[in-house]
Amino acid sequence: MRWVRLVPEFTSVGAHFDREVLSALDKAGVAADLVLTRVERTGPVAETVVFARITSGLAPGTEVDPPETGRCIRFDGQQRLTGKHRLADLVRDTGIDGVVAIGATLDLDTVIDTGGFVRPEYRDGDLVLLVERAAGGVFQPVEVEQPHECCAGSH
Repeated sequence: MRWVRLVPEFTSVGAHFDREVLSALDKAGVAADLVLTRVERTGPVAETVVFARITSGLAPGTEVDPPETGRCIRFDGQQRLTGKHRLADLVRDTGIDGVVAIGATLDLDTVIDTGGFVRPEYRDGDLVLLVERAAGGVFQPVEVEQPHECCAGSH
């Protein structure tokens, strides 16, 4: 397996960007078991880049060392993460290595309500899902698929 770095030319944002990235890889016949996005601010203009761990096919882009960080948009077991899952099952059945809660301690029986959308963070080789308390005594991922726009989108 090898990692590549891509800079997509489309300008969608959020979940639309994620779908376009994954669709472009699939259409190119590239199989990638991990796909990450990250905003890089090293140049005069910030740009969203994609890192993909290629398992088969020829991916466009530059071959690179594994990235240290990124927001994961494709990982093993992702399609099974709909509804509610015990933390122990979520880690056992997917590529997610750990779950961290904001302001709380979790145990293996903690229930995570995914809402059908999960974007763990890639941190030095591990996938970590950041969660927060939700209604009904469960936890939910901090990142949601359709966040509301602040201030009616006026800025």
